[in-house]
Amino acid sequence: MPRKERTIAEINGKLRNGSAVVMTAMEFKKEVRGGYKFKVSDVDVVTTGTRAVMSGSSAMLVLPLGPKGRGKPVTQLRLNGVPCIPVCRPEAESGLIDAVIYGTEESLDHHGRYGGGHVLRDLVEGKRVEVEGRTAGGGSFSSTFTLDELHFARMYNFRNDFQNYTAFSNVKNQPSYRANPSSIFACRPMPPFRGLSASGSGELNPVENDPYRTVLRSGLRILVNGAPGLIVSYGTRSSAAKRCLFVSADMSGMQPEYMGGFKTSFGVEVTNGIAVPYPITCQETLDGLAQCLDERIPLPVADIGDRINLFYVKYADIWAGARLEVEFDPERCLCCSFQCAAEYYCPMGAISWRDKSIDQSLCVACGACTANCLGGAFKGKGDVPRGCLGRVSMLEHEVPIIFRQSNRFRSEKLATQLKELLDKGEFLLTDSDFELQLRG
Repeated sequence: MPRKERTIAEINGKLRNGSAVVMTAMEFKKEVRGGYKFKVSDVDVVTTGTRAVMSGSSAMLVLPLGPKGRGKPVTQLRLNGVPCIPVCRPEAESGLIDAVIYGTEESLDHHGRYGGGHVLRDLVEGKRVEVEGRTAGGGSFSSTFTLDELHFARMYNFRNDFQNYTAFSNVKNQPSYRANPSSIFACRPMPPFRGLSASGSGELNPVENDPYRTVLRSGLRILVNGAPGLIVSYGTRSSAAKRCLFVSADMSGMQPEYMGGFKTSFGVEVTNGIAVPYPITCQETLDGLAQCLDERIPLPVADIGDRINLFYVKYADIWAGARLEVEFDPERCLCCSFQCAAEYYCPMGAISWRDKSIDQSLCVACGACTANCLGGAFKGKGDVPRGCLGRVSMLEHEVPIIFRQSNRFRSEKLATQLKELLDKGEFLLTDSDFELQLRG
């Protein structure tokens, strides 16, 4: 373990009295690029953040059942049509049952377009959700509820925030997937060398910023979808080269703009946002933050068919100067009579061609609309070339970025939100006496 020059308790004291120096990862790395050499005494906390597709997400809910369901074994259970798992016999007195819902479970009624991630966002938005099911003996029941009416609602996300990802393109153009590659990394067929799908928040990613493993600990307080949460351990598919986190948080206080369902050509996924504070207790922590820059972080590119890595680019190729939001120009809308391609391929359901609008609270700036709108009505904010969110040079081709599964705009917003909470003394760091070093 590196020698700590100060303790978490000392930093918390400065947070309480308002004298702490807190920087976002964006502010810190701007100074690093400018040539500033940070010392431990210069900054107390650096905040990191990411918002992206995070498959391994679930929630434990204590659900109210109708009178007919009380005390009888439940054999089937659905929330807004999405199957979930009853994990105990309903309490005869209260008519309550514990249930688990997975973010990637799909509705039986809206296959491929609505899933567990949508249900969780609906709950956080305050919408009423329907629970229906069957009991042993063939009985049925139904009821509705809101998040405020639940006795318990907590997310347990066992595989979130991967340290790094792989980008995908149709390089080999194999016949087996040329027409319609079914992949969580694509929203539509991808012609050869005509598009790149990328994920990862690069230099903002909480896990990427801890190469010396001085910060991430079991019990570390973080934000999950804007609400207080904690790190439980490394995630289920974490490895030394590609770490991820198992995190948990109560759904009360979560903010819908950081979460939701996400449609891909393989089915529904789920998105989450995570922010992690980096207390600066030693020089190794500073060094790890300083070396984590987009231009230094490798991003492997693989063929979308066989997922075999072919070469590497850098995260700067994806994010340097990139347009982080998407805007809509209704005057360029062609009012496609058969099917609006932008609406159809939008993974968040943020586009309505009837209203000629884009819901920015849902939009993740993935770029699917910019790549598919026939009239070029969607583009990156401030962008001049039609539909362009950036290009990557690979194998003598200039390949446009057409699908981003990470939302850098809200990654930055999460880091800023955590900084503001720390500045106000409303969020304190987990004391090191109660932390356990992660294994793996």
